[in-house]
Formats: sequence, structure tokens, C-alpha cells
Amino acid sequence: MTANPRKGGLALHLEDMSPAYFGLVMATGIVSLAAFMMEHPDIAIALFYLNIVQYAVLCLLYGLRAWHYPQRFFGDMIAHLRGPGYFTTVAGTGILASQFMVLHENVTAGAGLWMFAILLWVGLTYTIFTAFTVKRSKPTLDKGINGGWLLAVVATQALS
Repeated sequence: MTANPRKGGLALHLEDMSPAYFGLVMATGIVSLAAFMMEHPDIAIALFYLNIVQYAVLCLLYGLRAWHYPQRFFGDMIAHLRGPGYFTTVAGTGILASQFMVLHENVTAGAGLWMFAILLWVGLTYTIFTAFTVKRSKPTLDKGINGGWLLAVVATQALS
């Protein structure tokens, strides 16, 4: 936390929080599953539990951001450069689902997270790409597309 002169005191800067922070969950889960496959179960399980905490904290922070700054939260969703970052929520949720199933043999939690990931994918895909399509003012390709757009593909792969 840092001092925020605009708000007078300490602030978490939820308003400016990146939509792509669930990439942390996605990456941690991938390393955890790789460690398991390489027969390092202690590392895999430690990263799995760390990922549960990270996922819960990010869900809380995103929820607070949506509640306190709905215009910014949903505005980022339809912004060409920031919107695709929301697909990390799908990928992170899908990877955590895989961790539950593979590392903890908890099919119920894994299936629940996977279904949630599907709902996120459907909602985000149709919200983001519909908004991009119908927007009157669109940036040129060199200013409106970045590598973050590949997160839509990564999110789809996480469901597979």
C-alpha cells in the first residue's frame, strides 16, 4: 500500500488494478502441475496451496474493484488494450480446477471451478468481442492490439 494524495491516506489502488492479475494464478498452477509431472510432489502441493490463497485474494480484490469502481472495472473490459487481460480469470480458474483434480483428486471442486471457468469464458468472450465489434470508435491495429489478445486463446485452451 502506498500513500495516495488524491484520496488522502493509504489506498490499494483498486481503481487502477490490472485486469490481467489472474495470470499469477495461471502461471503458479502451470508450474505446480509441471512439478507434479516431474515427480516433485512437495513443490507441486506447496504451489497448489499458494494458488488457492492467491485465487481467493484476487477474487476478493476484483470483487471490491467491481463494487467500488464499477465504471472503471467494466470500462476496462471493453477497452482494446486492457479488456483481453480479463481472460486470465478464465485461464487461472481452469488451471486451478486442474490442480484440484490432478493434485488433490478432488473432482467435485475441480468440476465446480471448471464450470465457473466456462461461465466466465462465455460471459467475457461475448461481452468483450461484441463490445469491440460494435464500438463506433476503434483504434488502429498498431494501437489497439497487443500480445494480451492471445489470452483469449489461452483461456479457451484452459477449458480444453
